[in-house]
Amino acid sequence: MKKPKQNILYLILAASFLLSTGCTDEPSVLPVAEGTPLTVTAEIGTTDYSSTRAVALNSYDRSDFIAGDRINVACSRNDVQLASSGYTLNTAAGAWEVTTGSAGLGFLPATTCRASFPVAYDGIRTDQSTADGSAFLRSNYLLTPEVSVSGAEVNFTGDDAFGHENVKLTLKFQGSGSVSLPAFSRIILQASGLRTGGATTVETIYPFRPDTSQHSWCAVIYPRSADTDITVTVIDEYSVTYKVVLRCGMQKSTSYTYTLKFRNDILVPVGDAEIKRWDLKVRHTGGFD
Repeated sequence: MKKPKQNILYLILAASFLLSTGCTDEPSVLPVAEGTPLTVTAEIGTTDYSSTRAVALNSYDRSDFIAGDRINVACSRNDVQLASSGYTLNTAAGAWEVTTGSAGLGFLPATTCRASFPVAYDGIRTDQSTADGSAFLRSNYLLTPEVSVSGAEVNFTGDDAFGHENVKLTLKFQGSGSVSLPAFSRIILQASGLRTGGATTVETIYPFRPDTSQHSWCAVIYPRSADTDITVTVIDEYSVTYKVVLRCGMQKSTSYTYTLKFRNDILVPVGDAEIKRWDLKVRHTGGFD
């Protein structure tokens, strides 16, 4: 009577072992072969790119990537970079393609990838006032989190999408009553750490005017994450100077908008600053948001 019980116990233990070690009759899934070219998808914030959807063509700022945009994708293991490559958005194909002159990335096990835009970012520019907005765009650094690579695709979308690393400052000007605004010859922004985050050095930025029909200027500034007094100097066509000091929190990925009014030849803030996440999707038709 004891032997059958022993046989039953043996069968139960054997079955348990097979289940716990994953030994079944089903074939196991083979991993992606090392070196398999990676397919890249990327978006900014929570809006994805689709070849069937019209994309807001912001030449100076980015709510979405546009045709010809280039990103750099770096592959790392244990914080050591193994390879990097450029990828360019081809809207006709609805895909990110390996940039000409780049080798492209292949699958490597136990790695992560991170992407940045623009390529060769080298800091916030002092003069962002170039008419084509290129200096503003060069200052607008976008970065993704580290994304684990487990197959032949790496997706910088959803929670892993590109986010703004810096801060956006917008100034909107109003006249007083029926008095029209003077023509401006220059606007100057000055504050400690305005471009690099330093605590003591006063730094200067010349902001960009996206639409010459609007009295609105914007600039990329450093995310100091500290309340900072920014001096705004406006010089009109007659070389008359107006000044006002604004308090800005300079929080990463945040857009600050201040409305300033000329009142009795003095420049004064109107109401509180408008503060919102920079990655908030706002469509616009006037050239600025």
